[in-house]
Amino acid sequence: MNNKIKHISFIMDGNNRWSKKNNNPKYDSYKRGAKKLLDLSKYIFDNYNISYISAFALSKHNLKRGTSIINIIQNILVDFLELNKKKDIYNFNIIFRGNLNILPKKIVQNLKDLERSKRKFKKKLIIYLNYSGKDDIISAAKMLYKKSNISHGELKYHLKSSNIPDPDMLIRTGGFRRLSDFFLYQVSFTEFFFTKILWPDLKKSDIKKFIKQFNEIDRKFGT
Repeated sequence: MNNKIKHISFIMDGNNRWSKKNNNPKYDSYKRGAKKLLDLSKYIFDNYNISYISAFALSKHNLKRGTSIINIIQNILVDFLELNKKKDIYNFNIIFRGNLNILPKKIVQNLKDLERSKRKFKKKLIIYLNYSGKDDIISAAKMLYKKSNISHGELKYHLKSSNIPDPDMLIRTGGFRRLSDFFLYQVSFTEFFFTKILWPDLKKSDIKKFIKQFNEIDRKFGT
């Protein structure tokens, strides 16, 4: 059995509960979660022949919690950008997708500059902020509404995951067994792995275990 993994996807759930459980401010838990994503991505890229990691960091629906979550994400991004100015510590491209209009224009421009500066790296971490799978499909459909025959390739080209292979495996932390409006079109043959571990507590050993379980699956893709 040869299950080659090109793309691992994460739904990063449990930051708020980690904050309450550990009696820490929300900002600390989200900052810990952001560092966790970067550290785990480096571990995966360094130890496995995997080219893509995608992460559902902020759902459009999370904004119903109020503006505090936007302020937290904004401050974490500022800290992250400052860190990378001092030292280029990650040997992979970092891309942000979703509706970034919730962020100040200067931060969005700095994120684009960061992406351009790392284009030399073939491996990619794609972070989705203020993203909705349903909105993504509707937006793509609007681009194609005049066409009578639409192929999967044409629709996928207009999704925010264009030029990225569909995820082979998706790991959701936090105990819930649902997609929560993430990658609704892209996961038709994705293998799902759910864990009660809260996102900031996820370890490299957990990743290793999930990849091992994935490699034991006989994937038939409907045949």
